[in-house]
Parts: sequence; C-alpha cells; structure tokens
Amino acid sequence: MASLLYVFPHPDDECFGPVPALAQQRRTGHEVHLLTLTRGEATSQRERLGYSKADMAAARYEEMQGVAATLDLSSLTVLEYPDGGLAELNPLVLEDEVTAHIHAHEPDVVVTYPVHGISGHPDHLVAHAVVKRAVCALRRDGATAPRRLAFYTLSPADDADRPPHLTHSPPTLIDCQVPIRDEDLETGREALHCYETYRPVIEEHRPLDTIGDRVSFELFAETHDPPLSSLLDRLPALDDEAGLPSAP
Repeated sequence: MASLLYVFPHPDDECFGPVPALAQQRRTGHEVHLLTLTRGEATSQRERLGYSKADMAAARYEEMQGVAATLDLSSLTVLEYPDGGLAELNPLVLEDEVTAHIHAHEPDVVVTYPVHGISGHPDHLVAHAVVKRAVCALRRDGATAPRRLAFYTLSPADDADRPPHLTHSPPTLIDCQVPIRDEDLETGREALHCYETYRPVIEEHRPLDTIGDRVSFELFAETHDPPLSSLLDRLPALDDEAGLPSAP
C-alpha cells in the first residue's frame, strides 16, 4: 500500500474540502499522515466563545484528535507555529519541519494548497511555497520520496452558492479528480463536525458542498488529460539527475 502526507497550516483545512479523499484513501488501506503547522488559535471564533488564544488552541487541538480518530489517520502532528503569522517566520525553519516529516514517513505523495491558497489566506500561501520548496530541494538532492507533489484545489464552480472569496484552478491545471463515494462523504462530514468550535462557520459555508462530486488536485510538473481518478495512479519515476518527475 502507498503513503500520503497532507500538510496544511490550520486545524480544519483537511476537512474543508479534501476530507472525502482522505477517507477513501484510508478505507482502501493506504497510510494517510497529517501535519498541521499551527493550532489555529487566532480565529475570530474565539471571541464568540470568550476564549483566550491559549484556550482556543487547546480546544482545536482536542477537536483534531477527534478528526484523527474518525478518519483513522495513520498519524497526526500538530505544531505550534503562530496562526496568522507564518509569513513572518524564517521559511527555512518551516521547510525543515516539512522535510523532517517527509523523511519520517517517506510518503509517495505530499499534498498541500495550490499557489492561490483557495481562500487567499496568507498562511495558505506560505504553506504552498514552503512545501513546494522542501519537495524540490529533496528532489534536487536525489531523494526517492515523495514521487508526487499534489495541490488540493477547487474546480470551476457548478454551484452558484460557493462563497465568492474562494478561488478555483482552471481546468487545464487539474490533473486528478477523485470521485466521492457516499460512504467517504459521510465519514468526511463526521470528521468535519468534530470542529464544534467552528460549527457556525461550517453551517454558513457548507464546505463539503463546494467540491461537487469529486475532489480536485493539481499535480506539480505533471499533466494528465483526462485527469487521473486517484492520487496514486501512474506515480512517476524520478529523473536521477534532475530530481524531477519523468514522463509517466
């Protein structure tokens, strides 16, 4: 079986869209690891709840334990870098964290946000840049993992109710679309609702209604037309000299 490492900046990023794919990957026996860079303490939801940042961080960390149990994640690591402050950090520190987790798990596929970050949140943009830089550095140095770098994204909206601040990728950049089965969507909804502190946001934006019937991904340095139906299909070999994927 294969291994995947998802890297996101905040608690709930894994559930606001890609979660049916995680559920499907675990259901079919693959390892799924999740690395979250912050505890999400800066959210305005803490003001509604009357929580300090420390209180909110603790609450969201506990909620993530429920997500990990619901999805049966192979591992969950939640770091404590400042929510909303990743752009102010030395990016080499974050790259070292990502690289260490890649070395620990040797995933076939690493997944993070696309260059536009979907919502445009600065932490999403930093996550994209840091993960891509870490993977490219590993390839330059001849590492054999990961074999693929994927960016979770949205396809052009068929749903007029999608929040207007969300950005999708053009169809020409979408290289993989994972079909959603009802059982995986249900598991994803159960995981999403572990975030009790975010219930008003979940009810307002209905994030799993924005993805349609497939979870979409861009694949770095790959082009697939028609799109693949699994992140693990046609995994590329790595070119020994360039450290980049060779043609599938």
